[in-house]
Amino acid sequence: MNQVEIAKHLDLSDRQLRDVLKRLGLDHKSDSLEAIRLAYIRDLREKAAGRTPTETRHRLDEAKTREALASAQMKELDLYKEHKLILDLEQVREAMEQWVTVAKSEYENSVEKIIALIEDQQGVSIDREPISGIIDATCRVIGDYRIKSE
Repeated sequence: MNQVEIAKHLDLSDRQLRDVLKRLGLDHKSDSLEAIRLAYIRDLREKAAGRTPTETRHRLDEAKTREALASAQMKELDLYKEHKLILDLEQVREAMEQWVTVAKSEYENSVEKIIALIEDQQGVSIDREPISGIIDATCRVIGDYRIKSE
């Protein structure tokens, strides 16, 4: 049987038959009509049962996998938050702002205590004006620290 007759028998166009034969690894010259027909029927059954991987099926499976992974990651994140194993960015920002306030105050107090100690031990008076500029610059650096979002 020639290719036109096989295509007519399977209710396919010549082009469709060439594609089917190529996909199934068959040759109309060497394989019998019955072998081609059986292979074609089995291929149709596989496709109908959803067992043959198609591009659409592959994309759908990938999308479902991504969705499942995202869902699992969100559940894991919620679990971590619930058990306080992680903090959200706002909590970290708030803690850092509180730390900055305390750090600046402690730094200023420590410098003042050191100056007072030197004055008492040495019996001198220290001009705080030049030191004040250094303290202010240091406190600005501490206060200007920002958490960068990534």
